[in-house]
Parts: sequence; C-alpha cells; structure tokens
Amino acid sequence: MCSVVLVLWLVPAIAAGTAVRVATYNILNFPQALGSERLDELRTVMSFIEPDIVLVQEMQSQDGVQLFLDSVMRHVDPSFAGAPFNDGPDTDNALFYRSDRVNYLAAQYLATPNRDIAEYRVLLSESYSELYLFSIHFKASEGITNETIRLQEATILRNRLNALPPGRNFIVAGDFNIYYSDEPAYQKLTDSLENASGRLIDPLHMEGYWHDNSAFAVTHTQSTRVEQLPDGVAGGGLDDRFDMVLCSATVLDNSGLYMVGDSYKICGNDGAHFNLSINYGYNSAVPGQVAEALYWASDHLPVYIDLDSEPPSTIEEPVVKVWPNPMQDRAEVVLPGHDDFVKARVCMTNILGQRVYDSEIYDPVGFRLDRSDLPVGVYFLHVAIETRYSIHEYLTRVAVVK
Repeated sequence: MCSVVLVLWLVPAIAAGTAVRVATYNILNFPQALGSERLDELRTVMSFIEPDIVLVQEMQSQDGVQLFLDSVMRHVDPSFAGAPFNDGPDTDNALFYRSDRVNYLAAQYLATPNRDIAEYRVLLSESYSELYLFSIHFKASEGITNETIRLQEATILRNRLNALPPGRNFIVAGDFNIYYSDEPAYQKLTDSLENASGRLIDPLHMEGYWHDNSAFAVTHTQSTRVEQLPDGVAGGGLDDRFDMVLCSATVLDNSGLYMVGDSYKICGNDGAHFNLSINYGYNSAVPGQVAEALYWASDHLPVYIDLDSEPPSTIEEPVVKVWPNPMQDRAEVVLPGHDDFVKARVCMTNILGQRVYDSEIYDPVGFRLDRSDLPVGVYFLHVAIETRYSIHEYLTRVAVVK
C-alpha cells in the first residue's frame, strides 16, 4: 500500500459532518485604516478559510460591522450574521457567524484597564453544543509597564473562566500581544494550579521566546509586511506570535465537542517567511493570490481551528508525519503504526531525484531527521516499512528553510 502526500499548499477543507471552523482575525483598525480599499483582499482571505465563526479585533464601529458583514462575510456565505457592536475603550471586538449553523445566544463584555474583552455564547446547531467564545486584544508593545497591563487583563479573563460552570467548552482567541511563553499574562492564563477548570491550553505547546526568533517561525502571525503601507501600521516582517487560539481542556479531550486533530492553522504561514513579507517569493502554505491578499488585508495573519462532536465517518489513511514542516535544523518524523513492525528503510531525495539521506530505522514510533548540511529546498522522504508479512511504502514532501 502506498500513501502519497504531495501538498503544495494546505487547502483548508472542513471535515464532513458537524465540524465547525472558528477563525480569529485582527483586521487592522477597520474601517478607518483604508478599510473600504481592503475589502477585496479581505474577501479573498475569508473565502479561502471558509469559516463558520469569525472573531475580529480592531473593529471600530457598528458601521464597520455592517460593512464587513455585507461586503466580506456575506460574499463567503449569505447566511452570515453579526453580533451587535459594543463600543468600549479604543478599538473593539466583533463576532460573525453562519446563522444556518450557529445560534447566537448572548454577549457580555469584561472591562479591563485597556480594552474590553468580549464574551459571546453560541449554540452549534448541528451538534447542539454550547460554546463560549472570548475575543481579546491585549495591551501592545514590550516593557514591564505593558506586561503588567497584560497581566491585569489576563487576570480579569482568568477569573471569569474560573467562574464558568465546570465542564463548559470555551475558546479564547485574538491578539494577545504576548512575546514569550514565560510572560506573566500567558502563565496566568495557562496555570493549572489555581483552578483547573478555568485553565487555557495552547494547542501548539511551543514554549520559549517567540519574538524575533527564527526557531518559532512556524508560529508567527505578525507582521505580514516588511514595508510600512498607507494604512499606517508599521511593518517589519513576520516575527511575532501575537495571534492565538487557546482552548479549555474540554475542547482538547476528544470527547463531546473537541478540536479536530492537526486543524490549528495560521493562514499563510509556511515557516519560510521569517522577517519577510508574507507574499515574498513563493509561499507554500497558500496560493499566490491568497498570499498577496494577506499582505494587503491586515498586518496580522488569521488563525483558525475546526471543532467537531462526532468522530470521522471514515478511517484516515496512514501517513508519515513530519513536524515542523518546513524544518530548519531538525524535525521529528512519526511513522504510521503497523503490526509486526520489523524496520523502516528511509531515504530522502532532492527535486532532481538525487539521494541526500539514507538510513534504516528500528524504532516503530519514528525518528529525528537532522538537516546536517542540506541546502534550502524541497525534498521527498521515501519510507518503506517492513513488517513480517509485507512492505508499506510512503512518500512525504519536506521543505528545508533558513
């Protein structure tokens, strides 16, 4: 049996059944920052993602909500509706949802020393699952003063999460403006000691200093452009992990409403655009027109996950998984499970078909792939798993970046 994975970009198809796609997007001071001139690009991005629920940050007015709803979301699907706008300090949050799949129940807003935190409660129609959605935009910029304000915001949010009845499904998404995993605000949200039921879990589990660190290039969401554009926001390239989706434990335990495995996506991030504009050269994560739209639509990349309440109706065909991919110095290769495993024969070839790596693996789980002196480029990992009775062959594409 041969399983081939040759994906030039990850087209975001939602699994069949009750799966619901939840996206978060900082849309850049909308509509005052040339919002009407960015509508085509925003439509392109949203049409590519095909969300069912969208949490938006940097919304400025009810007029902006209506413009985004009519000119962007209803081009994706005419059933989209929007929650009423709440005018708090500075810019605000907004919620858009497909009314044929999502019932809007209620909203409230948590006041903080900076901006309001929006709390939306919805009911997913097909699974009849209730979901709390929190949209946030924490205080920006580095420095102890700004970190202290972010901690105050995170504390208000965590207190609210702790107060939710046990077992509730909740997601916190938006622009966290957090620079590293040890920052107090992030630790406050993810701490399991004070009240485990209110704890948030980061699906990526990538701890470290994210800011301007190429080791975390696959997690970065801002900025989509190096240059400063007429919309007034500074560029600098992709080097910060500001935008995230954090989940309650109930969303990650694969029972009831749960996040579909490997569905966490940062739209347009292929790991190869560290400190570059998202449309620079070739982007292997999205088609060229989507990369171009992401560049102009906002200085942030959208992030999305899929939620479901039913197991897949068909068994997924086994594949060799490589993480991270694209890789820089090394990657972990996970082999599909086979009874009576004997060994795996592994070789890697470049685009000319020349062999650049060759090994035999005796661990049925997988192995670490070191870059060694491989130049930047696209390679093909050939794996032949030998069992007592047969041989199973796989081919997986691997990108090596700086």
